[in-house]
Amino acid sequence: MHADCVRAVAWAPNLGLPKSTIASASEVGTVVIWTVGKEGDNWNGKVLCDFKVPVWRVSWSLTGNLLAVVAGDNNVTLWKQAVDGEWQQVTSVD
Repeated sequence: MHADCVRAVAWAPNLGLPKSTIASASEVGTVVIWTVGKEGDNWNGKVLCDFKVPVWRVSWSLTGNLLAVVAGDNNVTLWKQAVDGEWQQVTSVD
């Protein structure tokens, strides 16, 4: 899923949910959300966004429902998973 080196990885708190989620960010600007249902299953990756600039850090909120992404264009964006499972940008800080 990543075409270049991975700069950051963050494991989301799951608070008793039956799945685990990891976010990874790459030098070429791709952020991937990885999920697995239970131990022994395969991890599934889905590209959150291609930021077109290096992404330096990803960080989950304490509840694991918001993801902060810090990109090389000096922007911080917050993302949340919608009811349909798609990730949507909530806000941006320049």
